[in-house]
Amino acid sequence: MAHTEQAASTLQSGAAELGRRRTFGSVMRQAGRLANRNKLGAFGVLLVIFVLGVAILAPWIKRYDDNTQFQTANPKFNPTANPLDIAQDPELGSPHILDRWESPLGGDHWLGTDAYGRDLYARIVTGARLAVIIGVGASVIAVLSGTFVGLVSGYFSGKLDLIIQRLVDAIQAFPGLVLLMLIVSVMDQPSLFLTVLALGFLGFAVSVRIVRSSVLAVSQTAFVEAARSYGAGDFRIMLRHVLPNVLASVLVVFSISIGAYILAEASLSFLGLGPADKTTWGKMVNAGRNSIDLHPWESVLSGAAITLTVLGFNLAGDAIRDEVDPRLRGR
Repeated sequence: MAHTEQAASTLQSGAAELGRRRTFGSVMRQAGRLANRNKLGAFGVLLVIFVLGVAILAPWIKRYDDNTQFQTANPKFNPTANPLDIAQDPELGSPHILDRWESPLGGDHWLGTDAYGRDLYARIVTGARLAVIIGVGASVIAVLSGTFVGLVSGYFSGKLDLIIQRLVDAIQAFPGLVLLMLIVSVMDQPSLFLTVLALGFLGFAVSVRIVRSSVLAVSQTAFVEAARSYGAGDFRIMLRHVLPNVLASVLVVFSISIGAYILAEASLSFLGLGPADKTTWGKMVNAGRNSIDLHPWESVLSGAAITLTVLGFNLAGDAIRDEVDPRLRGR
């Protein structure tokens, strides 16, 4: 009897393992077909995975602290030099020299150093973490709030929809960058949370518009009318019938918005209105432009990081849109 139970248990575990292998294999084959059908989308997904991996592993792979100023002993230091000599040659008065403006692939700094002797690789990796936090955080705030308001506005329609849409019009009528500058500048020291909140507020109106249009279309379908005829309440219809049918649009808005928020944050940081105590790519672009003739690497590398990240999220968002919309699938 014991041998029979043991054999049955072995067969069950073997069947479960075979099922997992088949499931994994089918998922990989499906992913391969999707990648073959949309090569740009697959490239965007790979970029997104790479950026997310760098952001998650940033504390362990950045090698140095992003604000550490590297310096070496100054062989020209003369503690007995008089002020006139120091005025003629400032290096005489300092026991150390900053390792500033080192070129990429030179020495211990893979991507070189900036004007203050800080490691560019460490700063770009740290900036990737901040970019992902800001992009995803702002997108979550905008999409969640926009989905709720758009669902209510589109489903109930009437006067409530009219009032909500006029408020949304007022938000959208104000220039986006000016609105962000106004929101952030009211605080003495813009924080990471305030930046995420300001970007999320700016994207709220767009999310409401997209979700509302989808809800208006779904609310007129036969299955929603059937649910009403069976006596289902509005709350149940919105959650069980309307919301699941607009989630595809919500997912597309969420994925595409991340790149837009990363670019918006870079613009704010470039103007000096980003998180005051954080290393961001926008700040690096702004700092590097002051020495772009002598050492263009800080602006070039941080600008390339912004470009590739935004490109990856946009391509991935387009691929998701193509897959969830049957009319675009296979184009």
